[in-house]
Formats: sequence, C-alpha cells, structure tokens
Amino acid sequence: MKFRFGAFVLLGFAFALAGCGAPGAAGGGAANGLSPQDLMQEMDDEEIPDWVDELPEGREPEDNTYTAQAELALVQAFGAEDEAEANELFEEVLSLARQGMAEYPENAESYYHAGEALFALGRYEEGVEMFDRAEEIYPRFVLETMFTRESAWVEELNDGFDRQDAGDIEGAIEKFETAHMVYQFRPEAMLNLGAAYSQVGRYDDSIEMFRMSIDVIEGPWGDRTDEETREGWLEQLEVARANYAQLLLMQERYDEAADAFSAILDSDPDNLEALSGYGASLVGAGRMDEAEALFDELLNRPGLNAADYYSIGVGLYQAESLEQAALAFYRSYEIAPGHRDVVYNLAQSYYLSDQFEELLPVAEQLLEVDPLNFNAYSFLGQALLQLDRQDEGLEVLDQRDELEYVIEGLGLQFAGDDIVVAGEMVNRGAAAGTAIQLRFHFYDVDGDDLGSQDLTVDLAAEGEPAVFQLAAPDTPTLFGFRYEVL
Repeated sequence: MKFRFGAFVLLGFAFALAGCGAPGAAGGGAANGLSPQDLMQEMDDEEIPDWVDELPEGREPEDNTYTAQAELALVQAFGAEDEAEANELFEEVLSLARQGMAEYPENAESYYHAGEALFALGRYEEGVEMFDRAEEIYPRFVLETMFTRESAWVEELNDGFDRQDAGDIEGAIEKFETAHMVYQFRPEAMLNLGAAYSQVGRYDDSIEMFRMSIDVIEGPWGDRTDEETREGWLEQLEVARANYAQLLLMQERYDEAADAFSAILDSDPDNLEALSGYGASLVGAGRMDEAEALFDELLNRPGLNAADYYSIGVGLYQAESLEQAALAFYRSYEIAPGHRDVVYNLAQSYYLSDQFEELLPVAEQLLEVDPLNFNAYSFLGQALLQLDRQDEGLEVLDQRDELEYVIEGLGLQFAGDDIVVAGEMVNRGAAAGTAIQLRFHFYDVDGDDLGSQDLTVDLAAEGEPAVFQLAAPDTPTLFGFRYEVL
C-alpha cells in the first residue's frame, strides 16, 4: 500500500547544544602536565564516577621513554603561542607515540598520546581510531579521552550550525557527521543529523539517527549528565520520538512505526497525533480491525478542538481512509476556516475521494487563503469540469497555467527554538528581482486571529525558487495561517 502524503509531514528539527560542559582546549589531562593514570591516582574514589569504576580494568598503562617524551611534548604543544610551533610539536608527539606502539603494542598510553596529537591536528578519524584502541586495552581511559572527544564534538557541531544558517545543508551534514564520529555520549549531533538527512531525502539514515538519539537520552548517559542538560534532552526526546515514528510510517515500515507510536503513547496516552499515527501504522500493517476501532473512537471523542481533528485527519489520510479523513478535516475546517493547511488537506481529501460537489466550495476557499498555490487551481478546475461546468473549469486551468509565480513547500516549521512559516516562491515567467508583497494572518486552535505580518519576497531567475521564512507568533495556541498577495 502506497500512502500519499501531500502536505502532511511536519518534522521539527534544529536542536542546539544544551548545557554543554566541554573544555575549551583539546588537551585533556596531558595539558596539565599529568598523565591519565596520574589524574586517576589524584582522584579520590568518590570523585571517580561509578560507571568508570565499574568498567573492566584491562591492562593498566605503563610509563616508558616514549610516553615520557610524548607527554612533555604535549605540554609544550598546548602551551605554544605559535600555531606552526604547536603543530610541529604535535607531529613530534605522534612520532614518539608510533615508536612506543611499535615497541610496546599493548601499552594504551601511546595510543592515547597519538589520539591527543591527531585531534589537535584536526585529523579526527585517525584520532578516533587511536582513542578506540586505547580504550580497548584500558577501558578506563574513557574518562580522559571523552574530554578531548567532546571538545572536538562541540567545535564541529557549532561549525555545522554555522553552515546550516548559511544555507549549506550538505556542508552542515559533513560537520554533524564528524561530530557524531568523534563523540556519541550526547544526542545533539544525532538529532541534527536526523533533521538534515530528512531534508535531503536520506530518510533511512534519518531514522537511524533519531533511534540512536533516543537510545542515548533514555540510556545511562541521561543519568550521568547535569540536571540542566538532562532537562534539555528530555524536551528533545519528545520531538525525536515523534519524528522517528513519523519517518518509519513515511517509509512504510509499519510494524516498526506501530511500536514507535506505541512507545509514545505509553507515556502520553492522550497524544492525538501519536494515536492517529498509530492508527495509520496499524492499517499499513494489515491490522484493520484495530485501526477502524481506534479511528471510530477518535472521531467520536467529545471536546476536540481544530488541531485535534486535524491530527486525526492526518492519520486517516495516511491510512488512505480518505472519506473519513475528509470528515475529520471538515470538522477542523468548521472551527478554523482560515487555516491554509486545513483547507488544503480537506480539498485534497475531497479530490482524491472523488467528492467533487463537496470539493467545489472548499477549492474556492483555498484560492482565498492560498492564492499562489498551483494545486488550488487544479482542484477548482477539476471540480468544475467534473460537475459539467466545462467553460469555467477550462478558464480556471488557463489561469493556473498563466501564473507568473507560485509558492511551493509552504508550511510551519521549526527553526531552532522558533516556529516559522517557510516556503519557496518559484518564478514562472516574471522579471527576476520583482518584489512580491505578502501578508500572513495567523490563527489559534479556536480559529481566533493572532495578528498578521508582512513579508516581501524578491523573485529569483525564471524557473528558480526564492526561499523565504517569516517568524510566527510565539504563542502555544498557534495553529495555522493564511496569506494574501498585496
């Protein structure tokens, strides 16, 4: 069964760092002139985290000529004021570490020194291999290597944010991937990778990143971090779970999606979005009796608002129960007739279920709230043609084809902590640089007005999109919007 998604999937992304306590320098213990085992010995037993104390002892590092010289060179390198001098010293450390590895291949400290030097030189992939080997020989080395890893992780993640802000999504992915490679005890790189992968259509990779982020937040590292960071992670967990489940459904991995939505419902049993997604997953998995009973119960719940009916409509649409989806969207439409997404999805449900008499007035309304939508003209034109109003239908389709610019991909999205209206204005024949003035009107879940904002979009070259976004009102009751061309 192939679901049609229309404008339904809205994934909230772009998670910044929360309470990161990484050090500013990559030197770890060596920068202080103390070897890792010296640091361990200086710590009281109470200062060593229980999870480190519980690790296998492995083979404890040993000092030798190479480790002593490498340790001294590391201190000098981290203290050097000249970058060229520092890099020369890091190369010396690397050479000494390699000699030590050759003569004492089971001494973890040489691998640790090599990793420190490689990270300082920006050669992260090689550095990760060295740290991994050091931890394999002496697992408790993780208490030292994690500081260097996390420091590099912070730098790469922030570089990724900068590239993302500049519109370079592939460059952001590259940086997020490096951050994820060097350090995997925090979820932020995974969350942002999940977001970025979905933007470029790498949905299976996105699913995997969200799964890993959930595992980190729900795993032991959630209890090993400070309270502020923990609170931030728990806020991110809710969105990560929703995106993970929705992407599984989108990729038609129905049994997995049902399990993912069920996990959300275990802690939030009245979550209508999760209930609707769960129902759609049941349909995809062939569990029709369960799905029908669920959706019947949802549609007949008392006291639902426009957003509730909209969520139920999304689930029914995903389950290809188009007539029931139209019913749910219509109930949302009765409350919030100005909400562009409600009107669009109601029109699309009527169109796909061949309910052309019902489609006609809704398609007319869609052109009022979304006047630059190519599909809105198609819906209206087809409704007229199907109702034997040939001349009117053909005239509408001609108007559609003569549009000089249209808006595509329009919807509410997360941008960091903010919600924005985002979309693309595509030039279909107007002069490049033409300024198009739009006014957006916002509504709450009761259909009440939340105010309006104006936006000017300059057209790109013909056939090219001009990306735009506008901050939506910062209110928890925000439900949707419409726009007009000024």
